[in-house]
Amino acid sequence: MLKLYILLYYEFLKIGIFAIGGGYAALPFLYFIQSKYNWFSVDELTNMIAVSNITPGPIGINMATYTGFTTAGVIGSLVCTFAIESAPFLFAITIMKIYDKFKSCSAVNAIFNGLRPASCALLTAIGLQLLYKTCVTQNSFIIDYKSLFLFIILMIPFSFMKKQPLLAILAGALGGIILKQF
Repeated sequence: MLKLYILLYYEFLKIGIFAIGGGYAALPFLYFIQSKYNWFSVDELTNMIAVSNITPGPIGINMATYTGFTTAGVIGSLVCTFAIESAPFLFAITIMKIYDKFKSCSAVNAIFNGLRPASCALLTAIGLQLLYKTCVTQNSFIIDYKSLFLFIILMIPFSFMKKQPLLAILAGALGGIILKQF
């Protein structure tokens, strides 16, 4: 069991180091963890995102806690939560100390300008993979039209209006309940 805790810490430490841009930037790493270790399924990853959005607190930490708990119980959730926060905490303290010296540096600004589109591309790729895995039956390549319909119905208003993600989640849950009846 200690080996599992060490592995959880290592994987979530990497997420904490490289998931620049917030909790959603952790999705590519979580998708990789899902495929490598099979600690959770793609459906559970989708549920993890939903639960992390509706629970209070940062999404990345909520996903780490959820993964740790489903994989190794309460201790696993503590290990994952501590791991994902270790590196950003140390980075923040270090950057606070030296940022004033380098905030006008063009190289630093160029690095941050390059990280934004890279994060956007990673999120888009994961979003498309999750959409495919949600709306297409894997064994027979049959499209789940109910899921696709619900996705389109929810995507249209939320892509043009700035709404709270909680509204999209609640609308999706209600839509799923309604569509399950048909």
